[in-house]
Amino acid sequence: MKKLFNSHVWLALVSIFLSVLLFLTAAASQYNNSGTQTSGLAETYTHTLSDVPIDIKYDSDQYFISGYSYEAEVYLTSTNRVKLDSEINSDTRSFKVVADLTGLSTGTTTAPLQVTDLPSGMTAAVLPENISVTIGKKKTKTFPVQGQVESNQFAAGYALKKVSVNLTEVEVTSDETTIEQVDHVIARLPEDEVLDSDYSGRVTLQAVASDGKILASVIEPAKATLTVNVKKLTKTVPLTVKTTGTLASNLESVDYKLSQDTVTISGTQEALDAVDQVVAEIDISDVTKDTSKTLNLSADNVTVDPSAVTVELTTKKK
Repeated sequence: MKKLFNSHVWLALVSIFLSVLLFLTAAASQYNNSGTQTSGLAETYTHTLSDVPIDIKYDSDQYFISGYSYEAEVYLTSTNRVKLDSEINSDTRSFKVVADLTGLSTGTTTAPLQVTDLPSGMTAAVLPENISVTIGKKKTKTFPVQGQVESNQFAAGYALKKVSVNLTEVEVTSDETTIEQVDHVIARLPEDEVLDSDYSGRVTLQAVASDGKILASVIEPAKATLTVNVKKLTKTVPLTVKTTGTLASNLESVDYKLSQDTVTISGTQEALDAVDQVVAEIDISDVTKDTSKTLNLSADNVTVDPSAVTVELTTKKK
């Protein structure tokens, strides 16, 4: 055994073991815990940003642009973590995604996207690499404003009473071809609103064609106050009486007089159409003399107002 420890074979085995250990240690150091790749002593950090605004450079005094993507995706690479974090934050970001249309005339063109103003030690790739842009001669006209509410934006049993906007007309800017298609400007109730009471709020204005198609434009002012007044769907119907039970043996008859002859019902239009009267039932089994009763009122799928009435009962003895 002593000869083994002193032999060249033992030294060779130890050397091989140490070499393998050093190789594994070096390989492991190529990646940190978060997966950031390193090369030598310099670490490389990456981050992908979505919805980065595109800055389009063009002569805005003469031209109006439309039909383009508003945002891009940017893949950032940096050897400086602090700088990368600064560019990730939109409040401290220095780089821009730019499409330069300077010098181009009217028509549809494809413009390359470029990332500018990157800090030193950083690189970037942008998707898409190009965007399609339509350039037209700029034109401004004045159009009337109308409030708009879709019929499905009212809760069951409610309908539009009145809609109004605090602006009567606004200026619309677009290209010459599009501006001729504009019929009016709408102040539309937000799609997520379903009304069972009056509404008032600021909404974004949209220029539309006569068929309701939304057209690319800039509107000044961009927002207006929309007021929507709603009403309950109601109907007035007669109130009738139905007697139940057995007339007392000592009575010849029982006459009645209701406190009112009609009631108001409310509900969906379908439910209102199905009801042409409200029937009040009176049980006369316990009636032996002149008296009054309170009757609760109801009808299928509607609300009755008032919900109860008084009936005066007059008896006639045999």
